[in-house]
Amino acid sequence: MVERIKPYNKYASSGSSGGEWGSGEIVTISGGVITVEAGKWYKVETEGLAASDDLDTINGLSAGEEAMLSANNDARTVVLKNGVDNLSIRGDISMNDVIDRIRLISDGTNLVEASSRP
Repeated sequence: MVERIKPYNKYASSGSSGGEWGSGEIVTISGGVITVEAGKWYKVETEGLAASDDLDTINGLSAGEEAMLSANNDARTVVLKNGVDNLSIRGDISMNDVIDRIRLISDGTNLVEASSRP
């Protein structure tokens, strides 16, 4: 039998609910910006519960640190904007379903798309 080895995430707290990334913390866009902490999962909410909101800037990560984002609500769309400020992704990404995910890693200047499922 082959033993599966779980990837190491130095930012995940042991015993946290919701798996390696935690249970998901709601963060609301304000003026196109959110602030996150390394190794956590964030459910992004639009500013003022608008039907759609652009996310241009993500603060809080240093080089080599990563975070995961998803939409908080199927009725609202979060649009990650490529190249507007510090997001370096494969083009604008619309998250309009709570199962949409993007994992971002900081290169010290920009947040680069590590993986996504929109």
